[in-house]
Amino acid sequence: MSAETLYLQIYNLKEKLGKLESEYWQLTSNVETWYFWFNISFFFIPLFILYKFIDRERIFEITFYGYSVHMISSKVNGALEANNLVVHPHDLTSLFPSGMTVTAVILPVAYMLLYQYCTKKNKNFYVYALLLTMFIAYGLDYVFVLSDYLRLNKGMNLTYLLLLNFLVASLAYWLTYLFRWIKMQTK
Repeated sequence: MSAETLYLQIYNLKEKLGKLESEYWQLTSNVETWYFWFNISFFFIPLFILYKFIDRERIFEITFYGYSVHMISSKVNGALEANNLVVHPHDLTSLFPSGMTVTAVILPVAYMLLYQYCTKKNKNFYVYALLLTMFIAYGLDYVFVLSDYLRLNKGMNLTYLLLLNFLVASLAYWLTYLFRWIKMQTK
């Protein structure tokens, strides 16, 4: 089979998948379902909390950290979803990437506020990040699994999510530290 034939098959399957995902969303997660309003609240409430509590003097550093969490967790989530290890069956819309509410809002906001607290109060970031990650995995993610907002397949479990989220928080921390160091070198 030629590369062009394979490409066309992949393209056609993606088109069919997009239509199926849209139809599934209409049946299970539209504005008449509690999942939709759950997504809306988990999208806007954390952003409102962040707006109220972010340190405006350090806003670029803190939001860079949050953006790093968002980008890394989105890539990790994409890989997990591509392999059906993690599935978010009820999204905000079928147009956005799956799990967007969690990877774009909940995790970044939670870790931004933690980063802000630890760096301002000179606390051990890793200890607090581990505690927050445990709360997210064994608290929030557990509730998500129970409410069918999150499905774990092929041996994926809450402990693996804990480890992945801690790794994401740590990588974003190191990346932010690197850029802070570079900034200090230019002075």
